[in-house]
Amino acid sequence: MSQSTTRIMENVSDTIAVFRERHNEESIAGAKDEPKVAVNETVSKMAYVYEKLRQAIDYQEEHLIRKNAIARILKRRIFVSDRPAHMAAPLIRELIRAGYLPNKYFPERRLPDVESIIVKYVYLIDAITRTMPDPKIRRRLHNWTLSVMSFEIEDYLKPSIRDDAMVELMYKTLHEQVDLSKDIFNPEDRDIQIYIAIHRALIKSDSAMLRYHLLYYYAPQWRFSTPTEAVPFAQTLPDLMNRIESQINHPVNDRLYNYMKRFGPIFTVLKDVFQNFPDRADQIVGDPNQLEQAVHDACNKRYTTAAAKLSRGVVRSIIYIFLTKTILAFTLELPYEIIFLKHVKFLPLIINVTFHPILMFLIATSMRVPADENTRIILQGIRELVYDLPEKEILKKRQRTVRSSGVLNTIFNILYALAFIISFSAIIWVLMSLEFSIVSGLLFLFFLSVISFFGLRLRQTAKELVILDRRDNSLNIIFDFFALPVLRVGRWISRKTSKVNVFMFIMDFIIEAPFKLLVETTEDWVSFQEQKKEETF
Repeated sequence: MSQSTTRIMENVSDTIAVFRERHNEESIAGAKDEPKVAVNETVSKMAYVYEKLRQAIDYQEEHLIRKNAIARILKRRIFVSDRPAHMAAPLIRELIRAGYLPNKYFPERRLPDVESIIVKYVYLIDAITRTMPDPKIRRRLHNWTLSVMSFEIEDYLKPSIRDDAMVELMYKTLHEQVDLSKDIFNPEDRDIQIYIAIHRALIKSDSAMLRYHLLYYYAPQWRFSTPTEAVPFAQTLPDLMNRIESQINHPVNDRLYNYMKRFGPIFTVLKDVFQNFPDRADQIVGDPNQLEQAVHDACNKRYTTAAAKLSRGVVRSIIYIFLTKTILAFTLELPYEIIFLKHVKFLPLIINVTFHPILMFLIATSMRVPADENTRIILQGIRELVYDLPEKEILKKRQRTVRSSGVLNTIFNILYALAFIISFSAIIWVLMSLEFSIVSGLLFLFFLSVISFFGLRLRQTAKELVILDRRDNSLNIIFDFFALPVLRVGRWISRKTSKVNVFMFIMDFIIEAPFKLLVETTEDWVSFQEQKKEETF
């Protein structure tokens, strides 16, 4: 490679500077000799075990677990307390007990920062309660505000400066390749949609994370607001929330996300290179040989991590399926057959308990990453990104937008409806031939749809670094034709049941609150005993 082609692009140099500056900043852990928030490790084991059990029942993406735990803890504490100025320390201690933060890691001097975030949002929630007469709007605003607050605290615990820098780099690299002028008239809205798609593709932002970023885009003054400013801000929040939600749920976003997702592995691996060598990333990138080695190392590490993540996901999902299926079998299926059918058919019961965990295992473990060829393409894409290359093979306009006519859309929808009818009719026929009852059959279909969607999501997680285009053949096309209706139903069920999860309601409000109170009381008692012991001796 000639000297001229090794000139690092300005956008890449700016991103490297962000990583270097962030690396040189003070760590959140602070100085070794300053006071840190600490909990009793023996007592904490109870909370840690409980949290793992809850994670098994409530399947979540790994990168969202702590943020969602923060939201859950705050929701419970705000519900039972009217003292927001005293929630920061209990929140941090609870996160430590549950294993979301290391013990003796978080400096006590940083507690006021967390406290100020909590106080600001609790005053906003209180203002919403007092100024919004419609209970539905009030409840929606409460949940919306809580989701933003949870990520603001998560972002404080683990700042997203590097992620934001990579999003900015990806935006500057790709935004000119996307033409949304026929879909969105407003240029500002077009830019926002590109940012949202990049956030989802590169750092897997969920709705709460996107709300946080868009809130501070539209209302930057809220970051430095005081509790007294909560009431006027609450009055503008309904319109602001609707504006943000309309951006997050814009019809063009899924199509744009699928386009951006193709380039995600290039920026993900480049971020790993910057993060692995924050002090000399410019030197690594400036030498093509060193860059190649760094990219190979980063890819191999990512492949290993993806395999481990897939294994953890399979185990968690199988535990989730087995627990929920067993509970439902003994609370719905078995009583129905005893009371209404006057007998129990054990074959459907056994199938309902064992089939879906096995299906999840087969779906997830069939994933294979074509490492060598995939790494070569990622390396080429990174070279095109960081160097001023005249020809671009990977980072070229790859958008493949299919705009069908009204007639074709009608035909495609008819074919999709036909696939839906054929797929579910065939499954129902098999279940009837195995003498499934109505309840057994509904449970089977419910879990078949959900587990198929879970399995596909696990595969996508494992394939997040795969940049190779899928090679379709006739068997894949036929399989997709019949499997897509099941997956779509699973996606719909997953979204709806996450809002009305009975198991989670029982865990959060009937079991968790008294259990966490018991843990805190036990820890206080242990501390009291230790204090008395010191006074005695």
